[in-house]
Amino acid sequence: MRFLITAGGTREYIDPVRFISNASSGRMGYALAAAALKAGHEVTLISAPTALKPPAGAKLVAVESAAEMFAAVKEHFAPCDCLIMAAAVADFTPARPSKTKIKKDGGPRPTLRLKPTPDILRWAGRHKSASQVVVGFALEDRHLRDNAARKMRDKRLDMIVANTPAAINAPASILHIKPVDSDWIEISKSHKTASSRRIIREIERLFRQQ
Repeated sequence: MRFLITAGGTREYIDPVRFISNASSGRMGYALAAAALKAGHEVTLISAPTALKPPAGAKLVAVESAAEMFAAVKEHFAPCDCLIMAAAVADFTPARPSKTKIKKDGGPRPTLRLKPTPDILRWAGRHKSASQVVVGFALEDRHLRDNAARKMRDKRLDMIVANTPAAINAPASILHIKPVDSDWIEISKSHKTASSRRIIREIERLFRQQ
């Protein structure tokens, strides 16, 4: 299989030196890339900035913003058999980023106006072929399974992986997996290396049934 995997947290620049981002470490996406490679698959890894070293054998596409990630996904989507959107993509970006550094003194306090970023997962769900598998992630602090299942339906996904904010920057976490054709699967607290292998196996099963 040919995997396209996104990882890390995007940066949305306010001015040339400041940006809005999130606490994503990229560990889950990188662990999934390593697991897919170990299983014998091809991997293109679209990564926002992280402190991690890409797994050997992965084709790395480095991006920063949500717009750059969307462009990279669109460029590499058609040939892939599976897209895993493990990246933490910003929901909003500055509507008019400053071209120069915003000064603290010497003027009125700046007002930050935001606009929505492209919904990459929704785009992929609507443009996938009958043979492609699209997998999303959902970070939920309440009603985890209900909210994740709604996201899967709305975005026409083949599988969703849900977790809580406790998973952020943690080497191990509890995951809830919902394939489109079966009930929820709970992965008890385990290292992301092990849980990634389980996710890849479930994707392989779905792909064989396409």
